Amino acid sequence: MGRKPRVARSPEEKWQIVQEGIKSGNVSETCRRHGVAPNLFYRWKDEAEQGAKAALGGRSAAAAETEKDHRIRQLERTLRTEGTGDQNLKKRRGGVVRFTPRHEQR
Repeated sequence: MGRKPRVARSPEEKWQIVQEGIKSGNVSETCRRHGVAPNLFYRWKDEAEQGAKAALGGRSAAAAETEKDHRIRQLERTLRTEGTGDQNLKKRRGGVVRFTPRHEQR
């Protein structure tokens, strides 16, 4: 039994499927009827809840930033500014980078 081909669904169609699953109380049957995997159904449900919370909080869904996304961006900025950590092994002299073995850095 292989994977079914991906079906492009509109946000409205996804919302209808989520509502149907919630109202019926039988997510498995709803998923079978629409050819959707249960984990995808729950992902859509979670995304809908996040969007609703953002909308009720006065922010758009695009502006609602999760703590995880914020932390990822913060770490990416740190990596860009500090490099990979090799910077403390290098010494710049006249625009030339010279590598000095650790035992000679004292």
